[in-house]
Amino acid sequence: MTEEEKKKEEKRKDREKIKQEEKRKEREKIEQEEKRKELEEIKQEYLAAYRLAQNDPALLAEARKFDRKVKNGEFRTAEDAKDYWKGVLDSSEWVQNQSNESFGSYLAEADPTMKGEVEAQRGAAELDVSRIADYLGIELDPARLGALTEKAWREAYDDDQIRDMLREDVANQLSESEDNLGFGGTIGDAAAELSAWATKNGFAIGQEDADRMLHSVAFGKKTLDQVKSELRTLYMVGAYPAWADMINAGIDIYELAAPYRSVATRMLGRPNIAMDDPVMKQMMQTQGGDGSFSQRPLWDAEKYIRGLDEWQYTDDAATTYAIATKAVGAMFGFG
Repeated sequence: MTEEEKKKEEKRKDREKIKQEEKRKEREKIEQEEKRKELEEIKQEYLAAYRLAQNDPALLAEARKFDRKVKNGEFRTAEDAKDYWKGVLDSSEWVQNQSNESFGSYLAEADPTMKGEVEAQRGAAELDVSRIADYLGIELDPARLGALTEKAWREAYDDDQIRDMLREDVANQLSESEDNLGFGGTIGDAAAELSAWATKNGFAIGQEDADRMLHSVAFGKKTLDQVKSELRTLYMVGAYPAWADMINAGIDIYELAAPYRSVATRMLGRPNIAMDDPVMKQMMQTQGGDGSFSQRPLWDAEKYIRGLDEWQYTDDAATTYAIATKAVGAMFGFG
């Protein structure tokens, strides 16, 4: 090999060494970048775990152990860190007590990239709770609305589940109301109709009965007609036992009393006589010696009214006496 050839060979080897060195440095750079990414993934895995652990003291203690292991370099890969934390979660009592929906909400909350989605979901849950509360007719203060929204969002409740969740609030607000007339929505509509119907038929619904029945209507357990049917038995039959068969057949005592009210209007001059007036109860039924009640015929109802002191001072009484006097006079050739 000539001198010139030796020099060329040496230059070739030098170039080769340079290339090898450059490749080595490139590999080291890649390895360092991969290691940096791996460490960053481990860090992010810990941060996510730490955010989740804020919900439970025992889990928070485990997260701190996790932190020490990360700082001590005990995890070679992010997968190792994930496996470790998965084992912690699998043995956590707090995690085991969460539903799938609830745990999913906590995971989403711990993920910064899900912040916008979490806020949107919470907002939607609050609107759903408010909408159904308004439909039922109850009011929720901010603290209670917040608590119910939290539960509805955590558990991914649908409308039916939210409605069931509000049962306690409906029951509490009904029991706190003295007349059940301050409500809106379904409860308010039902309360107003039942109050007017009960007044027209001459009875006042007991608070406990009213609360129970309005609760049933609000949650679809009974229709308003079914409630009225029950109230007829509870109240109307007790006040007008002689009419029990017709009342139980679904006819209101107010309707049954129409001809008797006409008699009271004509004879007593009282066009707005109420169904709970003792006069109406006496006009419409009589009680026998054995304690049983029977319907009083209209002619007997008129006879009963003529026996009242009140009737003696009415225009009907004056007219009746005038006619009677004229008839007597005619018998003796007068008039």
